[in-house]
Order: sequence, then structure tokens, then C-alpha cells
Amino acid sequence: DYSSPPSVATASIEAFLFENSLIVEILPTQPIKLPEERCILTPQLDHPDYKQLQFTIDTTQFVQNNVIANLSNCSARLKLNQFIEFGSFRSGHRLQWWNLLALFEMDSLPIYEESVIILITHSILQCGPWTTYGISSSNSWCSEAHEYLLEDHFIDELIIRLDRRLDDCELNWQNELVLVTITMITMRMLTICNSIRQDKVTDLVIKCRRIGERWISLISENIKTSSPSAFDKIDQLRMKIVIIGISCIITFSTHSDRLHYLLSSTEHIVSLLKSATTIHDNVILNTNKSSISTYIRNIMRYSEHVLVRVQPTVAELLQKSSCQALNDFAAIYWAPLRSKSTMNGKWKKRRHDPSDGWYDCRYESRYISIDCIQGIFLVDGMSIGFLPENITTNELFIRVFRNHIFEVQLAESPKTYITKHLYHDNGRVQYEFYFNDETKCLRIIERHIHTNEKFQLITHVCFEKELPDTFVSKHSHWLNIKTQIVEFRPIHFKEPDFLDNRPYILSLKNGYLITTTDNNSQILINQSSKFFQALFSLYFNRLDDAPYVYMMRGNISQTDKIIYIYLSRLGIAFEYNSRTHIIKSLEYFDMCIDKDQWLGTLTGLKCGLLLSPLPVNNYILNHYPYR
Repeated sequence: DYSSPPSVATASIEAFLFENSLIVEILPTQPIKLPEERCILTPQLDHPDYKQLQFTIDTTQFVQNNVIANLSNCSARLKLNQFIEFGSFRSGHRLQWWNLLALFEMDSLPIYEESVIILITHSILQCGPWTTYGISSSNSWCSEAHEYLLEDHFIDELIIRLDRRLDDCELNWQNELVLVTITMITMRMLTICNSIRQDKVTDLVIKCRRIGERWISLISENIKTSSPSAFDKIDQLRMKIVIIGISCIITFSTHSDRLHYLLSSTEHIVSLLKSATTIHDNVILNTNKSSISTYIRNIMRYSEHVLVRVQPTVAELLQKSSCQALNDFAAIYWAPLRSKSTMNGKWKKRRHDPSDGWYDCRYESRYISIDCIQGIFLVDGMSIGFLPENITTNELFIRVFRNHIFEVQLAESPKTYITKHLYHDNGRVQYEFYFNDETKCLRIIERHIHTNEKFQLITHVCFEKELPDTFVSKHSHWLNIKTQIVEFRPIHFKEPDFLDNRPYILSLKNGYLITTTDNNSQILINQSSKFFQALFSLYFNRLDDAPYVYMMRGNISQTDKIIYIYLSRLGIAFEYNSRTHIIKSLEYFDMCIDKDQWLGTLTGLKCGLLLSPLPVNNYILNHYPYR
């Protein structure tokens, strides 16, 4: 029922070295003394609050007296009891797991701090002494330091406390290192515990994995809505995603005898690939890689080690399922396939080495490759990235998307980019960009995932000489490629109602521009028509220029044809009744435009209109008949 790592003394070199796609550089070495080697293999505390306690990590000897003697060095940011708890954690190799249990029960140390995590992980992963005073351990494969994990009641108590801590942090992705700590502990438990407890521990591992995947999704949404100028915030969020992705990878870090509990299905492989590609992509997209701490770099290397170790199992499962997991993952990861939700590619393993992670596939005109170790997904040799400068500096892009930063992949068509993420209302659309180097024209397509509709962004310049100013300057214009209808929407795509707020539509088939309101549909009157020219030259040229005046015909009544007249720059409107020929003001509900604008003079008003009472209200306003 038990398993242990291979013995260094008796195992072959193949038990430790695996052929894979990673490139490792080994520098010339010279013999190292044991103290130096121990120092290299012991993590170093960098944080100033804990640095003076490095000696407590280096050994499992009883050092409480030394810790108490150094209380004067305790940082002002640390409580004295935390200083003592940290320094006493490893005092006695058989007490470490009990101290860990007490830590979770009493919440005596902040497990979201990197130094505390280093203390815990080093304690639970270090092999420890095999015997005490020459007496052999009862389980020769398990050191004395970890024998408590063979006691079922101890495992039960630890599961209760870890599960409770997971529940406490499940809705809070701010402390990603807490998840790393709990996952590390849980995997160590699964590796050593008795077979009768492995199901319960496995459930806890899967819970860690599901929480991590949910957190990655939530943080990704947060990045999408963040201001593009908030570089530091976005980099911090990306590092959180990297750390959580590492935590998800660690959920596969057990020995081969129990790996099938965690890696035995297509769903498990897809989860593994999601985590690996998430780490890779966010490391690439992070603009401040120098801020990654030594500990994070170490667990990143450890996650690569885990991915190498599980590759033979991954290869076996993929072979049995005809690489169904790779097709499922590609349909999730590669943006052009999301609307199709499926892929039926024929994948081939690049090399026959069991621990190599490269798989290749030909899909239509594209060549797709996946590295299951480094999390690289390539389309024609290109990984995830940002839009090139010739697109982001184009006027068409800037007007609608401003300085928004898209993560993009290669699309199905040559030289075309498509957004990795979905946008608006839990992911209704994604955007496709193509820049023609010959014509210097940018084409932007909006793909609707659920309806399969495609809209092309039309430059507002096309309408400057055709439509009044308000339809040009205050809207972006999206052409439904299938129906040939142009939707007038808000200019900036980050508006919350960007997809649904379309007050006007223009049919290219009949040339009608109409409102989309159900109760009062209106049709725009052509400014070159005799009707528009007559009313404008008679009255409204006194108020504003023609581009800022537009008229729309309503369909409220069969007997009275109503024309709505809007002056967009002044923010006023009138209503013309074709039967009575009265032009009523919509600001002064009881007034209309007086037919006689001369005021008894030779020229009349040149700037402004004379309003008079409506005929039905004459008896009320005789004392002041004009405005």
C-alpha cells in the first residue's frame, strides 16, 4: 500500500533523469562539502522580519532557548508570540506535524506570508532522519519526521482543519499563497497516508484544484476590466494567476501508485493543460519579471518537475482516447474554435520519449503544437501575445478601443489576430483584427459566440458627408455582414451596454435609417430632400448649421403624419404636423413656431425663432402672446 521515491544508492540513472523538451544547462562543478550542500538545499529567508530566524529552518534541533534569547531582534511588525512560534516550529523533527496542526487550530502564524510558507513546505518535504539514536523506524520507507501521516486519526484531524481553511478563503482570491500552502500539505498527506484514507485526501486535493481554477477565472475577468494604464496592478494580478496555476499543477504531484486518483480522465488532462498554459501565458505577458521572488521561481521549477513526471501517464491516456483531451483543450484555448466548441484534429506525439510533452496537429491551413510541460500553445509557431503597433495606433482601433490591451492569438485566416478572452455579459463576443500592409487598412470583426453573427466596424468617416453629425460623432458603426444592417452603438466598447444600446439601425439594402424603439419608430429624412430644405431654409438655419439639424418621420397616427425635428448641438426639438402645418416646440409644450418671423421689420430675426401660443391656448396667453 505504500510507495517511496527511488533510493539514490540503488536506483538507475533513468529513475531520476527523464528525456523531455526542457533545456537544462549544467555548469562545471567541483566537489562540495556537506555543510555547503546542505545550505544550497535549504531555502533562505529574504524577508527582513524573518531573516534573523534562518537558523531555525536549518535544523530540527531544539532551539527555543536561542529563539527566546533573540527576542530583542523581533521586528516591530511581528508579534512576540509569532516570533517564538516561527522559531520553534522545527524544534524536534517528530513534532513538526503536530506544530502544523496547532498552527491551523490556533491561527498562530500568517500562512499567506512567503517566509511562513517556506518554513512549512521545507518542514513537510524534507526527508528528515531515518533513525533516532540508532533505532530503526517501524516503517523503513518513511522517516520518523512524517510517521504521523500513517496514523488515520491524525489525517482526519488535519483534513478537518484544512477543509475549514479552504472554506474560509474560497471566495477570496487575494491570498493566493494560502492555497499553495494548503495544496502542498494535502499532497504530502496523499503521498504518505494509508490507503484507507486516500479517498478523503483526494477529495481535498480536487477541492484545492477547483478553487484554483475558479480564482484564475475571476482574476482574468478583473484584468479585462482594469484600466490599461494600471500596469503595476495588472502585473500583480498576473503574478497571482501564475502562483494559483502552480498550485493547480501541484495537485498532480504524487507518486505513480496514486496518480490515477488525480489524473485518469480527459477532464483531468484538460485541467492540467489549462494550468500549464495559464502559467506560461501570464509569465510572458507580465511586464515586470524581475519582481518574481526566489521562492516563486523555485516552485515554478517544481511545477515543471511535476509536469515532466506525469507525462508518461498523460501520453498513455491520450493514446487510449485518440488525443480527445487535446482536441477538447484546443476548442477551449484557441479562440477561433470557441464558437464551434469542438475540434477533430489528428494529433501526433513529436518524440517517442515518454516524458516529452510536444504534440502536433494539422487543422485546416494551420499547424498547431502543444507542449504539455511548458504550457506552450502554438499556431503556426506563434504563441499568445499582444496586438502589433500598426493595429493599436490605427485611428479605427483608437476611436473604439482607445488604449485597451488585448491578449491575442493567430486566427484561422492568415495574418489575422483574435482575442483570447471573450467580452461583454459573461463572454458574448470576441474581436478579430487584420491589417492589410498594402492598402494600410484595418479590418475589425466582432464575432458573436452564441448567434454566430459577425459585425464589421465601419469607420465613421464613411458617414461624414451622408448623415447628420450626431449619427457620426456620437456613435460607432457596426455592419452585420449577413443582413447588411449597420448598428449605431456607443463609441467606446467598454460601455456596459455596448452591445445592446443601438438606438439606430441603417439598412444598406433600402437606405433607411430608423430608430429601434418599439412604441415610436422613426425614419430619418434625407437632408437633400425638398421637404428638409424648405423647413431648414425657412426656420432652422436661424438656429444652427445643417449638419446639426435632422428630421425624422414618425408612424404614430395614420391621419396625422408627424415629423420630429432635432437640433443636436442645442439640445432642443420640435414636432411638425403635416395636416395642420404647425411646428410645435417640445421644450415649451404650449408654444409653436410663428409663421410670421418678420416682427414688423424688413429683415426679421436672423438668429433665433419667434414662438407663439398654440391655437387652442390663445385665450389663455393673450396678455403675452410671444416668446
